Amino acid sequence: MADVVDTNVPLVVRFPEQHSRLLVDACEQLLDDIISEGRVVITDAAGEIIEEYFHQLNYSGAPTLGDVFAKWVFDNRWTWDDSARPDIDPIGLHEYGVLAGDDADFDPSDRKFIAVAKVSAAPIHQAADTKWLDWGDALARHGVEVIFVHESSIRDAYKTKFGRDAP
Repeated sequence: MADVVDTNVPLVVRFPEQHSRLLVDACEQLLDDIISEGRVVITDAAGEIIEEYFHQLNYSGAPTLGDVFAKWVFDNRWTWDDSARPDIDPIGLHEYGVLAGDDADFDPSDRKFIAVAKVSAAPIHQAADTKWLDWGDALARHGVEVIFVHESSIRDAYKTKFGRDAP
């Protein structure tokens, strides 16, 4: 099994005080499972996902499991088959040819994860970013599956933020 892991999953673990205990526990469990099972984490050929991980996480692998995860991906990415680092055809800042221009509604920093998931057919694990709940139709057009690490937490956050249930 291969996974695409949005940066907010290890960030929830790195900054647990900002999230519910249930969400933090679910993110910790996912990261622990990925590491202990030696699952492949899909990044990209240009290294944009790795760069984002270390823009927000600690390269030393300390002090949290989120940091350990990022370092583990960095250390193992070249041991995995080349398909774990697909070419998503970067054509400009936050623009990717594999999305064929259909990325207007996606947050620019999330487009690389969507492009990688499309090319690899691996699911994206998402933790705390409510806007992903609004992108269902566009993600479906690209055949991208999103797995919310703790779905009730993100749906509660959406309702709190927008005053209505998520789509």
